[in-house]
Amino acid sequence: MKQPEAPDEAVKGIPSGPPGPLLRIIKDERVAFILVGGANTAFSTALFIVIAWLYPGLPSPAVLSIAFVVSLVSVFFVYRKLVFRVEGHFWLDLGRFTLVNLTMFFTNMALLFVAHEVLGYPQIPSQIAITCVTVIINYFGHKYFSFRRSPEPVTPKKKATEESTP
Repeated sequence: MKQPEAPDEAVKGIPSGPPGPLLRIIKDERVAFILVGGANTAFSTALFIVIAWLYPGLPSPAVLSIAFVVSLVSVFFVYRKLVFRVEGHFWLDLGRFTLVNLTMFFTNMALLFVAHEVLGYPQIPSQIAITCVTVIINYFGHKYFSFRRSPEPVTPKKKATEESTP
């Protein structure tokens, strides 16, 4: 009876490297991804709240921008080193990662502007509600785009090895 093999790709299109420190504990890359994303969301939201409290006259887009840039740089390295363990293509990965996050950033900014500035809803609860929506979209963007790699071509030697494995 053939035993199920560990997947070569933890996320479709992303060949997994050796497990990162987080994956030695968590064992499931999807769970690690969600935990890191959740921790970053909490960090970014806390940073947003602290900046909003420290600088109450600062417009919401400025508060959001500061929190966004700091958390973007931090979480890129965490995903890259602790979760996905991808190598090479640093600038491509950073560009894709930034593109996904900028899409969510501008979506967040527009929704926050409408919720707080236009409709008058409280700033912090509005941001928390918007974050819940953008996290879900962000997950799929990173899963299928940010750290994607082209599938490794199957060589005749590799194909023969795979076929002869019981």
